[in-house]
Amino acid sequence: MDEFVKSEIKKVFHVAAFLFITIFFILPYLVQVSTYFHERGHQRVLEKYGIESYYQLDLLSTVPDFFNSNVDKLGVTRFNLADYKKLNKYQRAEINIAGIVSDLRFLFLISIYLSFINIYMFYRIRFTKKPNLILILAVNWILFMWLLALVQITVSNVTNSSGDVLQLLNYLEIP
Repeated sequence: MDEFVKSEIKKVFHVAAFLFITIFFILPYLVQVSTYFHERGHQRVLEKYGIESYYQLDLLSTVPDFFNSNVDKLGVTRFNLADYKKLNKYQRAEINIAGIVSDLRFLFLISIYLSFINIYMFYRIRFTKKPNLILILAVNWILFMWLLALVQITVSNVTNSSGDVLQLLNYLEIP
């Protein structure tokens, strides 16, 4: 094989390895970070109302749980449901919505960062004529995948029967 073919095979291998590592290892841990902050949002409001809660971060099962469709495997804040039900509907709404607000913050920050990194990439291509795009494209890929995962998780959290919104509706006192 000539050098050109070898260098192209090497490039394809590097791209494939990068995609594999980001999808199967980096992305699950990024989602774990955003899940931690989601659950921390619930915990802050629960503590505000004097309800003890805990969230157990499990870094060893992050990767297998990420690819498991069983919702019970996802990280959830544990708390006393009887104490939760004693709160009025506005307090319960605040607790349930706190996690979604945290998700929306992450979505906003990632979107803003992606916007700025792409403006910078445009600047590098257009004006400096020295585009070193590998790092920028790698960061774009990782953040875009995280953004997609968070959008999917947030939609599931809003629409799934065990998600925050439908759980809130289950406990509302509607006469």
